[in-house]
Amino acid sequence: MKLHRLTTQLVVGALLTLPVWVHAAGLGKLTVKSALGQPLSAEIELLVADEAELDSLNASLASGQAFQDAQIEYTPALSTLKFSIEKAAGGRTVLKLSSSKPVNDPFLDMLIELNWASGRLLREYTVLLD
Repeated sequence: MKLHRLTTQLVVGALLTLPVWVHAAGLGKLTVKSALGQPLSAEIELLVADEAELDSLNASLASGQAFQDAQIEYTPALSTLKFSIEKAAGGRTVLKLSSSKPVNDPFLDMLIELNWASGRLLREYTVLLD
């Protein structure tokens, strides 16, 4: 009986000392910096575990099929969106969204795809423009 308990304790102890390799990127809060009738300027907070993960990040508008699967209408204003990953004030990492043409719709529904070395994320955002 003592041998069984000792073995169990050793196994549990060994498992607790193993490193946990959970790398997950995420998309946080959206902040819009432009108004209705202007080219879109917005940023989304990026949640990343470490620099290696940040180096492998790629963000884009999701595919047309992903929009259909999520039952989100793909509007023409989305076709001019550009995405870039940048450092913001205070050392935060953000996903910058911009458009080359003015946005005249008061709101845009979009589906953003985030890819990195160990995963993929789709997230819907609604942009409200005043």
